[in-house]
Amino acid sequence: MIANLVNVLAGLWLSYIAIFSGPGGMAGRWSLIAVGIAVIVLAIIARRGDFSRWQSSTNVVLGAILLALAVANLAWVVPALVLFWVELWIGLAVAIFALWAVLYRPETKSPVGAEH
Repeated sequence: MIANLVNVLAGLWLSYIAIFSGPGGMAGRWSLIAVGIAVIVLAIIARRGDFSRWQSSTNVVLGAILLALAVANLAWVVPALVLFWVELWIGLAVAIFALWAVLYRPETKSPVGAEH
């Protein structure tokens, strides 16, 4: 649960950086690599405690896409508009899915005879 909450903050930070970091939407190339690795690691940790694991699995994929884009940006020049939209949408999606995993706790049925 804590890993999901940190992933929510990482996703919001990524969206914030995309919007407010100036032209190109990128504060630094290495920050994208760090956030991509953090999202992947936190999603793997969070997956163990999630009721429904698809949210964390999706965040692993989104973190891998972000990491691949960041590495590609080190080797080649990725257009600034592409970086902006990928950073923004991955940040928003990671935050939404992680928050969904935190809040989604279905009601469990109590065993017969254990009603209080």
